[in-house]
Amino acid sequence: MKILTVNVIGIPSGQSDTLIEANVFQDYNAVVVNPENLERLYGDIIEFYDADERQLTPEVGQVISLVNLQRREQVASLLKLGGVVVCFMQPLKLYSYNLSVEGEDRWFYTTNYAWLLESSDIKTELGEIKYSTGTTIDYIDSGHPFSEYLNVKPPWSAYVDKEACKDWKILASAFDTHAVSLAKRVGLGHIILLPSYYDYNNDELIEHCIKKLLAGREITPQPDWAKSILVPRQSELISKITQINEQVDALEKERETVVDSNDKLERWKYLLYEKGKHQLEPVVRDTLALLGCNVVPQPDKDNDGAVTCNYGTALLEIVGSKRTIKIEKLGELIKNMGNFMAEKGSKVKGILVGNPFCEEPLDNRPPKDTQKALFANELIESAEQQSITVLLSTDLYEVVSRILEDKLTDAEKQSLRERIFNGKGLVRLPQSTPP
Repeated sequence: MKILTVNVIGIPSGQSDTLIEANVFQDYNAVVVNPENLERLYGDIIEFYDADERQLTPEVGQVISLVNLQRREQVASLLKLGGVVVCFMQPLKLYSYNLSVEGEDRWFYTTNYAWLLESSDIKTELGEIKYSTGTTIDYIDSGHPFSEYLNVKPPWSAYVDKEACKDWKILASAFDTHAVSLAKRVGLGHIILLPSYYDYNNDELIEHCIKKLLAGREITPQPDWAKSILVPRQSELISKITQINEQVDALEKERETVVDSNDKLERWKYLLYEKGKHQLEPVVRDTLALLGCNVVPQPDKDNDGAVTCNYGTALLEIVGSKRTIKIEKLGELIKNMGNFMAEKGSKVKGILVGNPFCEEPLDNRPPKDTQKALFANELIESAEQQSITVLLSTDLYEVVSRILEDKLTDAEKQSLRERIFNGKGLVRLPQSTPP
């Protein structure tokens, strides 16, 4: 039996490698992967633009995406041949990288599971892979070949809700809510998700369970001389398969176009709940561009972008917070404005865009029955004194919605630009009129 192992040591028949260097999965009877992080999966190729933010360099991001596409195809082929894919269920880790596509900066994302399932497939198949540590396993499917391994009660740090994985067989769970080990038949093969923690002392037990799962199911590879022989009526089916494949390819291309268009619209909702440099900031800049401003990201500067229009030039400070937005953020903007004026010798406007209480529903901002404010009072007072405009990102979402619905005229866009550049303190933008 041939087993490929990735970040899993000790399995007797295992051949250890990375997802970059390993042969195609179809060369093996089983593939065993522990997807702790990209470094363990792909080896020394991994380079970060920003390690804290899990932002890959563009070159590495492109390579990883291509490898993952190929590996997902190989997973499908291995399962079709009756093989086994064993994956230790680790917490989901999201990575990003930035590319210029047709002159436009776009963000792309990958995960430590992308070699097995795309992010959309994870959501459809499993709901959400959640992080939480535990040692309790109070249910084990005793009839499954992997029950022998699960009986050692390995600790776990990831789980899925039992109600979210109805198409999977639950092999082990805790508290009647946490599925910590799952199995699924795909074609003639099996996908097995095991609890997170792997102890190399159980290496032989893992191999024993794989052998039991494969018992009697190994298929002899077809010899080359047999491939040219057609069973009667097979040529008709092969022709039909070719036609269907062409139709599937065309539909897949159409689907990619539609999904891409939907993703571009979905991204505007970041204005409602996101925070951070790679999520909220680019969408705020794109919103101001929709309003007719010229917006330039400034990755080498402390500010979050420079905005110009017929009413002047402004520097951006963009912040999302689970709580009230404090005056410190305004202080950062004022400092950046001072540096700009010292360098350029000209005045500059300040615009602070905030998404306070971003994890709360829109109708509970600020939370009801509290004395909390969206922005600290001293922030608003200081902004008024220094003619700095403070905007809500949720108001910008309303503006985007009206633009997408063709309900905002050029004159209204100009009026909004004027309000933003001539405003001071909190400036509320017009809300969408009810239908």
